[in-house]
Amino acid sequence: MSVPTKYQVIVDDIKAKIVSGEWPPDSLIPSQTELANMYETSEMTSRRALSELVNEGLIYRLRGKGSFVKGASSAAKGREQAEPPYTNNGLERVYLVHNTGAHIYYLEHRFYEEMFSAIREEAERRGLAFGVWDYSLSGKLPDEPNTGFIATTMGKYDFTSEHIEQWMKEGRDLVTVHSYFPQFPVPYVIVDNLTGGYLATQHLLALGHRRIGILLTGSSLVDLNQEFSLRLQGYKLALDIAQIPLDPKLVHVIDADTENQQSGERGFHYFFELNEPPTAIFATSDLKAYGLSRAARMNGLSVPGDLSIIGYDDLRFAQFTGLTTINQNTAQMGKKAVEILCAPKASKGGSASLKDEIIPALVVRSSTGPLT
Repeated sequence: MSVPTKYQVIVDDIKAKIVSGEWPPDSLIPSQTELANMYETSEMTSRRALSELVNEGLIYRLRGKGSFVKGASSAAKGREQAEPPYTNNGLERVYLVHNTGAHIYYLEHRFYEEMFSAIREEAERRGLAFGVWDYSLSGKLPDEPNTGFIATTMGKYDFTSEHIEQWMKEGRDLVTVHSYFPQFPVPYVIVDNLTGGYLATQHLLALGHRRIGILLTGSSLVDLNQEFSLRLQGYKLALDIAQIPLDPKLVHVIDADTENQQSGERGFHYFFELNEPPTAIFATSDLKAYGLSRAARMNGLSVPGDLSIIGYDDLRFAQFTGLTTINQNTAQMGKKAVEILCAPKASKGGSASLKDEIIPALVVRSSTGPLT
């Protein structure tokens, strides 16, 4: 279950003010800085609260002006509010494009399964035909009129900047999910992995831990993918806010092609050969977290008594093994991708202003506990 957090307190308080009429429609909401001061928390926490309220349709933002109450009907109905007829930017169908070839097992991963299901459901709700396109079969997109494309990476099977550049030249209606290309004006939706890393580390800090390890996947610290690099930044930010110096020995990278429990087992042996092992570890994936937990118990340690462990992904097994983790809200990412693709500004050529970062959620179970 999700534990009450300062972020949730802010969300609930603002909702109550909107529903009660204390904050009427179109009234200006305090800025994230003002909210942080009011609730004695960080601006990252207040920013997350505002983003969640935008996702729920309770408030809206105007660039350079601030956040405003969306309306009484929106406040009462939340996500269930009635929506106007869809124009869908003239689109009639949507293809979800991947480049994995025979490695379709990635679809079994909860991250992709929930995202893909949400894309299909939102497309069909808008009256759009939906299909999945394996780019590796022909090396090109289908030439069909009134068609939009949502391109995603799965595992190491990514699209390159050359792919994006070619599709822009072809005038494709395009949104990328789970990756982005800042050099191109192409709309995208990603998970806010920096906030995810921050939430995981802050949870361990709140439990009293000060020696917190982080276990990453990549060939080196300078060769991390976008996700792990941002999770590391969130880890550093949480330590910095807590005024805890970063110990380079507590940052360890496992060289592996995919996430697996063996990487977690290897990480355990690294950390516990240190003169001062960590009391808690942010594993940055559930599979590494499981390997860490298994290795800890095989070496006579109690989880969380001797070692607190937090994962990332909230895979199905996490709820059965009591793993504290980060849920990436990928269903929301899929829904937003379709919304952006169908927005008027997502016309041929794309728009860098059409983008969204989905806020992940901390899910607390029994693998983390107070420092003893």
